[in-house]
Amino acid sequence: MREHQFIEGEHNEQCPKLPLPCPNKCEIGSVPREDMKIHRKECPLEMVQCGYHNVGCEERMIRKYLDGHNKDNTEEHLSLACREHHHQLSVAKWSVQLTAMAVLSKSDNIRICPVTINICGFNKKKENEFEWYSDIFHSESKGYEMWLRVDAAGNGGGKDTHLSVFLYLVKGPHDDKLAWPLKGKFQVTLLNQISNCKHHTVTVSNDDRIPDSSASRFGKSSDCWGKRQFISNEDLHKVTPTCQYLKDDCIFFQVSKL
Repeated sequence: MREHQFIEGEHNEQCPKLPLPCPNKCEIGSVPREDMKIHRKECPLEMVQCGYHNVGCEERMIRKYLDGHNKDNTEEHLSLACREHHHQLSVAKWSVQLTAMAVLSKSDNIRICPVTINICGFNKKKENEFEWYSDIFHSESKGYEMWLRVDAAGNGGGKDTHLSVFLYLVKGPHDDKLAWPLKGKFQVTLLNQISNCKHHTVTVSNDDRIPDSSASRFGKSSDCWGKRQFISNEDLHKVTPTCQYLKDDCIFFQVSKL
């Protein structure tokens, strides 16, 4: 008898034909288990989002009130849809500009500040605590040759909590004609990839700490300047409707001389 009860109980837990009460207690009463998902997509008492939630309407209601909600809020929904359409056009335009800048940065033989630099495969670099160096760029026409270094997992006081960035000088063809040590400030900007606003910008200066020796200009030496706590990991990975720095495992920087 107990075995029969066990088999019957197990069967009832899985039987696709077993009638189940509608969880919304609608007038239909009960529905076969296999049809419950379909029923809930049609049930007049199911709680649903407004059909315009993707453009900003946050109202929730039972399904039978949805038509009335749409009729009462036609103008508001239209305004939300127009605003979202305008935003999408702006984002698309900025994405095209960003891609064009990246292609231009790769195609130019001599890259001069301001220069756009992209890093792809970022998460792997962070996992492996990789020190990444950009291609060479010039501070200005016939100016200093430089690298941008990015520590994906952070460095020093920014280790495991921040992204770190540094600028290096590299031995170049115009060094003999340039003043030494390099004095001035550079602006390093982490670009927002979905809108032309809310970029993260930090100003870095050598603070005259680079020694007065042309021999130290070459190579990935300790003669660099930058920010160990350039941006926190939390802010780097944060995604909002108007801001995303890390997208498709890539980040974009722009370096400018002030």
